[in-house]
Order: sequence, then structure tokens, then C-alpha cells
Amino acid sequence: MNAAVHWATIGAMVLCGLGMGALFDVYRVSSRRFHLARWLLPAFDLLYWVAATIVVFRVLLANNLGEVRLYVFLGLGIGITGYFGLFSPFVIKLTSGTITVVGRLFRLIWRTFRTLLLNPFLWIVRMLARLLDIAFIVTAAILLWLFRLLLKPLAPLGRWLWAKLLPVRRSARKVQAKFQAVLKRVKEIWELLQKKL
Repeated sequence: MNAAVHWATIGAMVLCGLGMGALFDVYRVSSRRFHLARWLLPAFDLLYWVAATIVVFRVLLANNLGEVRLYVFLGLGIGITGYFGLFSPFVIKLTSGTITVVGRLFRLIWRTFRTLLLNPFLWIVRMLARLLDIAFIVTAAILLWLFRLLLKPLAPLGRWLWAKLLPVRRSARKVQAKFQAVLKRVKEIWELLQKKL
């Protein structure tokens, strides 16, 4: 393998180190700003390192057919160290500012959406619900009034039937009383069994 490939690999690894540092700062700032739960951090750390490893090996495969040599780690170390020494404060400020701007933009979009679309839609739905309530109450009142009006001529027949059914009603009361007595007795027996058990 010639020297040009070695230098190209070292340069690629330096860029990978810079990218890993920048991505780590973005991840670190984002997890603080979005108040990520502490128990989730190990999983996200593992995800970061798996992603970084895959990217580094893909770059190695593209540059020197995946050969891992000492200068690969040297290039990564130079990139990461150079990033944290030179660019880290700028990337942290840029990430924090971007999150703030995006958050304000989303809040503005949400307020606009709520003011122009959601609140009018909810108002229309509430008004329709009130109108339906009123229509239902008016319809029910009219139907009840019509029902009573239609039943008025049948009132004498109803009274006559009610009087004729008096013996049946008395028999039904007796049956109901007996049934309630049996239920009461069963309940007493059940309570007694529960006490003994």
C-alpha cells in the first residue's frame, strides 16, 4: 500500500475524529436541553458508540479496504483532540442556539396553528354540540307533548283497564312478597355459613 493511501486514511480518520467530537457535543447538549432521563443515557451512549464505530469502519473500507493500523487510531486521536481543543465551545454554542431557535419556531408555529385553525374548529364543534343539544331537547319536548296529546283520548280506557287488572296486581304483589322473603332467607343462610367457615 503506497504512502498516498496512508495519508488519505489518516486524513479521513482525522475528519472522523472531528465528526465524532461534534456529534458527541450535539448529543450532550441535546440530552441536557431536552431533560433526557438519566436511566436512558447509557442506552443512548451505546447507540452513539455503535454508530461512530460503524461510520469509522465504513470510511476505512472505502479508503484502505478496512485495514486497521496504528495510524488509524493516531488519526482518530488527532481529530478528537483537535476538535475538543479548537471547535467544541463553538459547536456547543451553535447547538444550543439552534435548539433555542427551533424551539421558538415550533412554539410560534403551534400558536399560529392554534389561533388560526384549532381554536376556531373547537369553537365550531362546541357550537354545533350546543345546537344539537337544543335541537334534541326541543324535539323531545315536542314528541312528549304529541304523545300526551295522543294518549289523552285513551285515558278512560286506561283507567278502566287499570281497575280490571286489580286482582292481577294483588296476586303479583303476593308473589313479589314471597320472592323477597325467600331471598331474605337465602341471604341469612349464606351469612350464617360464612360465619361458620
